[in-house]
Amino acid sequence: MEPFSDPIHSETPLTGETTEPSFFIPLPKNIASYSMTSQAILEELRVRHRRLEMHGSAEITPSLLLTVDSIPELLSKQVQLTDSHKSQAAIVEAFKELAGLTEHNREAVVYFYPFFLLVDQKLNMRVSMIAPQNKEKTDIVPFRRACFKYSIDLIDQLLKSRAGREFILEEENPGAGLVRSDQKGNPYFFPTKLSYESELESMIRKTMETYGYIPMKDFVMDVISRGKETARLVEIIPGYHLILPNGSHNPEYARHLAVQLDGLKIFSFPYLKKYSTENKYSSFLDKLLDLESKIPRTTEALLKTGVNFVPEITSLLEEFPFEKITTDEGKRVNHSIRESLIILDKLSKRLKEQKKEDAEEAVTTLIKFLGTKIEDNTANTLTLTKLDLKSEIKSLGLKNESEATKTISKIVTALSETYGCLEMKEDTFHILFALDQKKLSKVEANTLTLAKTDSNYRNELPILDQIRVILKNRSDENIDKDEVPEKELEEETDSVSSEKSEPRISFSALQEKFHVPIGVFTFLALASLTTVVSLLLGTLEYIVSGFFMSFLVGLSLGYLYRNDGKKKQVSEKQILTSTSPKENRTLGIAKVAEGFIYPKKFNSIAEKVYDFKRLRNHIEDCVEDIKVQLPPADGKKEVNKIVAEIEHAIIQISVVMKIPEAIQLKNRPKELILSKADFRTILFRTQLAEYYRKEASIYKSDRDQMDYIQFIIRELEFGYNKYLK
Repeated sequence: MEPFSDPIHSETPLTGETTEPSFFIPLPKNIASYSMTSQAILEELRVRHRRLEMHGSAEITPSLLLTVDSIPELLSKQVQLTDSHKSQAAIVEAFKELAGLTEHNREAVVYFYPFFLLVDQKLNMRVSMIAPQNKEKTDIVPFRRACFKYSIDLIDQLLKSRAGREFILEEENPGAGLVRSDQKGNPYFFPTKLSYESELESMIRKTMETYGYIPMKDFVMDVISRGKETARLVEIIPGYHLILPNGSHNPEYARHLAVQLDGLKIFSFPYLKKYSTENKYSSFLDKLLDLESKIPRTTEALLKTGVNFVPEITSLLEEFPFEKITTDEGKRVNHSIRESLIILDKLSKRLKEQKKEDAEEAVTTLIKFLGTKIEDNTANTLTLTKLDLKSEIKSLGLKNESEATKTISKIVTALSETYGCLEMKEDTFHILFALDQKKLSKVEANTLTLAKTDSNYRNELPILDQIRVILKNRSDENIDKDEVPEKELEEETDSVSSEKSEPRISFSALQEKFHVPIGVFTFLALASLTTVVSLLLGTLEYIVSGFFMSFLVGLSLGYLYRNDGKKKQVSEKQILTSTSPKENRTLGIAKVAEGFIYPKKFNSIAEKVYDFKRLRNHIEDCVEDIKVQLPPADGKKEVNKIVAEIEHAIIQISVVMKIPEAIQLKNRPKELILSKADFRTILFRTQLAEYYRKEASIYKSDRDQMDYIQFIIRELEFGYNKYLK
């Protein structure tokens, strides 16, 4: 174990500490209480700040501030100081005084904050010193922000390069580095030493190596916040963040867990053996020795099986009666163990969650691969695709039969929703016959031809019949979809030829302009009446004028009562707008679910943006509430089925924005699912674009992230029309 001089000056864990942020530094209250070296440094700081103030620049430039490394040279020019006051030891003590770390000066009068520079293509840290001394209290927030802003691109670069580098563990006892002993040989345990906070503190220590360590927690907090914003860091507990490596996060969680578990064992077991022996806890001691023999020492074994020991070691250590150990040492050991157990629990949960996510993603990828395989085989060979599901899932590395069964069921369900499928299974095999139903008739015709010479294809004919029945029963719209254009062309050709064969003067066309029966009957009736009247009066003068008037009246009434096609148009409109019961049901589900998926009230507009995975998860969370508002028949269905129906219904009222493969990122959605109703409004698109612009400001130095976000913004602002067709 590596010794250290004083536990107080070691890497004290930040875990659980609730330090109040410092916003002001005061003027030194009693300047005489400070050493001559400290007074000289304060004077140099006052002069430097005064010069910057006189310069008139409103913006703070960190590179113009006084830095720690420049102090020795400045003091060497001070003629009033003796050599002892200019010595390294005097400077180290002065920095402690000014930072408020000595017994007689507990209040910081100088603010220390690092910033980064690139020197000869290498990342260098400088520590600025702030103490204007022109007010009773100086607000240090502007200086803090300026220094961090000055370094932000380099901090992003630092986080990115760290994510691409994994730390190397010792082959045995990887947790030994978490345990250190003081000068008396007493072991101390630092559960958070593997955190990124500790890495940052190590950088500060290295920079301040010549001048003594000064804690700079504001800087550590700022970098951690930046890391979380850019999704480079993940919080295990407050004060313990780990860097997320590129690719799968499993190894990183497993490494941290292995180190933590081994460190806890190395530190706690000797103490617990001693306490158990002294207090005659023989039963506990037996359990402890048994567990100690089971926990492996090698890193390789810990990485593989370490997570399995977390529940057992947690249960055992929580069983120990620390309340009976009243010594300071006992309290210290108890505190360290508790802290480590919390970290182990969080790491264990993270590891399990990550494994679950990776497994789900692997299954999704396999489903997509099989879907592509089905489509390609159907298009290229016009035959059924035979999938041996047990062979296909071997690449997933599933450990037990139940997992394999669940995975196969998920694959079958997913493929059956998209393609024409027939499942066949026995104890020894699990086969799925599938095809792209857009070419169903062609596959049937080709298989029938092949069956004449090959008996294997003859056996596939009844399978094709069953698949057609399945597709018809679910009213699949894609059956022979590739043939539709040809059929439509034939129908159009037939209609054109039939139109050509019709006579030029059509009675139905005439009916639309003039109601012939009414016109004719009116004319005949009035003409007859006129003739009778003329005969009764004994004069033929009224016959000609009567016939003419009869013709005009008949013509007028025929025109007024013409069949102008309005009724026909209405009926056609009704036909067009009428929908099948299935479509009506889908729209009904969508209407109910829309309020849950796309709520009108939301905290952030990002809440209304989904990908397929998040959409399904959200539906699963809300499914019980949605079912209450659906018809009773739907409420009796299986949850998985109703979730799938809700998802299908929501997609019908949504816009799906696909991200091009070239710019897809590992931890980013491959598609965005948005409400079509919202997407039609310029307000929604503008707000969403603005949201992504703010996000883009975080990733300025990450080209991949910027390409991803800029694509979305372009689609929202310029390419939205294609999603609304």
